[in-house]
Amino acid sequence: MGTSEARTAVTIGTFDGVHLGHQALLLRTRQLAHALGLKSVVLTFPKPPQNYLGRPKRLLMPKAKRIEALRKYVDTVVILDFPKLQKLKPREFVVRILLEDLRAAAVVVGKNFCFGRDRAGNVATLTALGEELGFAVQIQEPVTVEGEIISSTAIREALQVGNVERAKKLLGDCPRIWGRVIPGWRQGQALGFPTANLAVDPEVLLPAEGIYAARVCFRDMKREGALYIGRRPTLGGQEVSVEVHILQPHPKELELYGEELEVEVLARLREDRRFETLSELRAQIRADVEEVREFFARTLKLR
Repeated sequence: MGTSEARTAVTIGTFDGVHLGHQALLLRTRQLAHALGLKSVVLTFPKPPQNYLGRPKRLLMPKAKRIEALRKYVDTVVILDFPKLQKLKPREFVVRILLEDLRAAAVVVGKNFCFGRDRAGNVATLTALGEELGFAVQIQEPVTVEGEIISSTAIREALQVGNVERAKKLLGDCPRIWGRVIPGWRQGQALGFPTANLAVDPEVLLPAEGIYAARVCFRDMKREGALYIGRRPTLGGQEVSVEVHILQPHPKELELYGEELEVEVLARLREDRRFETLSELRAQIRADVEEVREFFARTLKLR
């Protein structure tokens, strides 16, 4: 591990979702690095520490997408497995990881940052070690939106009940789903509304089941779409399915098997439910698609 011989400004965390609070921490680290002539570094982990300690959380982003997002803010992203750190005492962590491996001259952390075995170290510990060992420590206060402290937990709670608007405010952007297109039941095509079925990382949290207005990104293009997350109860399904119907595709855009789509989740229209007949289901899908069209028409008028 390690960056280079250059001294660094380091921030530490999982940064799941790279939400507005995370962005404040990352920007402060970058600004400090620039002011002091240092390289900016993020030290992060494949999963949140709780996932290694028997209290697993669903993720807001796949690991690769999170690392990609972090690289937009700093010079270097260092990924370290949490089990390699959890037995280190606070002083050992600072000396071995921050000073020896990362050559930290400055460290930027959030107000509630804890580190070391049994979370024995906190910002007071870090500040004292900085004064003793010769590195600067800056503490970032929590970021709030409408009086609410931004956190990955709050965003998960919003998504679990389908509150896309609240999740968007906390993230600073719309929630997203990433998935590779796989063969499906072809029931959508039989009903007159073909869909792309997505294989989604099982460790990533999906929004509440239902119908959403969405924007589908692929091949450097964006298309309006209707997103379905649910178990296909009318068709006797059991497993959660993620499908997206592109509203006005070019015929070649329907040949998507094997491609990765990025789906921007914009608004929840309704919950998932079972219909008595396929005719009722078809009529509801037609109404859903029309509501998605109306959503985008309203959105364009507001711009």
